[in-house]
Amino acid sequence: MNLRQLQLFVGIYEDGSFNRAAERMHATQSGLSMQIRNLEERLGVRLFERSARGVTPTFAGNRLYTRAVEILRQLDSAEGELRNLSGSVSGPLRVGLMPTFTRGLVAPVLTEYVREHPHVEVTIVEAYSASLTEKVANGEVDFAVVPDTAQPDQIRSRHLGTDREILVRRADGRLPHLEPIPFSALSEFRLVLPARGNARRDAFDDLFHAQGLQVPAVIAMDAMIATLEFVANSEWATILPATICGSDLNGKWRTLHPIVDPAPTVRYTVIEPAKKALSPAAAVFLERLEQEYRKSDEAWKERLLQGYREK
Repeated sequence: MNLRQLQLFVGIYEDGSFNRAAERMHATQSGLSMQIRNLEERLGVRLFERSARGVTPTFAGNRLYTRAVEILRQLDSAEGELRNLSGSVSGPLRVGLMPTFTRGLVAPVLTEYVREHPHVEVTIVEAYSASLTEKVANGEVDFAVVPDTAQPDQIRSRHLGTDREILVRRADGRLPHLEPIPFSALSEFRLVLPARGNARRDAFDDLFHAQGLQVPAVIAMDAMIATLEFVANSEWATILPATICGSDLNGKWRTLHPIVDPAPTVRYTVIEPAKKALSPAAAVFLERLEQEYRKSDEAWKERLLQGYREK
C-alpha cells in the first residue's frame, strides 16, 4: 500500500461515492477506480460493494478505514511536530465556534494569542452546531466546539465541559438578579429559542414534553446578538448557557436566573477531522480556549455561591 491509495480509499469511504470523492479530491472517477482496484488486488479482499447508489464498505473496508485514519493522523502529527522545531508557531488557523463561545470566551483568548503568535493567520467562523459539524467534516476548519451529539465516522470528538442553562430576561426589577427559577415556571414566559433542528432547541422541546409544559409563545431565532438585544428591550425571555452570560453577571441590562428542578445542562464537545492531527497553531489556541472556559466556569460557581451566602 502507498499513502496516496490510503488517502483515496478514506475519501471514497467517507463520501460513499466514487463521483463525490473524485470531485472533492480533484481526481477522476476512473483514476480512483483503478487505485482502489489495485489496492484490492494487492490485499486480496474486496473493500467496497458497488451499486447504482454508490459504494458500501465491506467488513474488510471498515477495518482498513479504522487503521488508515490512524496512519494518516500520525503522519499529520509528525509533520506538525517537525514544522514546530523552528521554535515559532505559524501558518493558518481556522476555528469554528458557537455564539456561546464567541461572545463569552473568544475575546480574551484571541487578544493573548495574536500577541504571542503574530505569524498565525487566524480565522474564526461563528455558526451553529450543524453547520460547524459539516465544516469540520469537509476540512474547512481545524476544529470546532459544538453541543454533544453523535458524530459521523470522519469526525473525532472529545468532551470539553458541561454548562448549566440560564433564563435570561430584561432587568426590570420583577425578578431579583441570580434568583433561581424552577423549570415549571418557564411556562409563564414567552421565549426566544433557536430554531428546531438546533441541538439545544431539540433538547428543550424534549424536556418541555417530558415535564408536561407548554410555553405560551416561542420566537425561533438563530441570531444570538439579536436575541440578546431583543430580550433586553422587551417582555420576552430566552434560555442561554452560563458561558455566554458572563458579560451580564452585573445584572445591569439583563437579569440571569439559573434553572432548577430539574436543572438542564448542555455538554460541549471538541470535534476535529479524524484523519488529521491538530496543527501546533490550533493545539495552542484550543488549549487557551479550554483554560478560559474553566476560568469562566469557576467564576460562575463563585458568583452563585456568593449569591446564596447573601441570602
